[in-house]
Amino acid sequence: MKKQMKNMTMTEKQLLFIEHIRDSQGILFRISAVYATEEASRKDLRQNILLQLWRSYATFRDQSLFSTWMYRVALNTAMMYQRKQKNHLLTVPIEDVPQLTSEINPIADSDDVQLLYRCIQELPKLDRAVILLKLEQKSYQEISDVTGISESNVSVRLVRIKQKLRTLLEEKGYKGNNDE
Repeated sequence: MKKQMKNMTMTEKQLLFIEHIRDSQGILFRISAVYATEEASRKDLRQNILLQLWRSYATFRDQSLFSTWMYRVALNTAMMYQRKQKNHLLTVPIEDVPQLTSEINPIADSDDVQLLYRCIQELPKLDRAVILLKLEQKSYQEISDVTGISESNVSVRLVRIKQKLRTLLEEKGYKGNNDE
């Protein structure tokens, strides 16, 4: 039986948090790949997301999957980060921020995957979130829970997003298969 978060010691909370993050760290890399263009910005964004996840950890109630809650917090943080980056050019050097994740990047480095992520970066913020969650094979219900839009809206958006991505990929010279 799981121990209630409020009954845990700080050390137990920290260990559980680290375990959750290790299990779901790919989310950090995928979101940062879509919401930040330079590697230093991606690292900075991952650190911001981790900090916000830790600050918000007490709100995780085990009523949904940790990854669903993590996506919600991470996407909101990424969107706010992107807004701030447009308004402020001065940032703290990444070397001054302690690294909390391993340097393993679970995003494949193939040219096709990199092209897809560049195309996703061109989508509106909410559409980026929806397609990232779909690429994670999340259900319409889970996507709805994370983004706050209805399941039917998720379905309609995905059709439009896929078409927009096809168009963007074709414009950039991609000749892959058109199955999905």
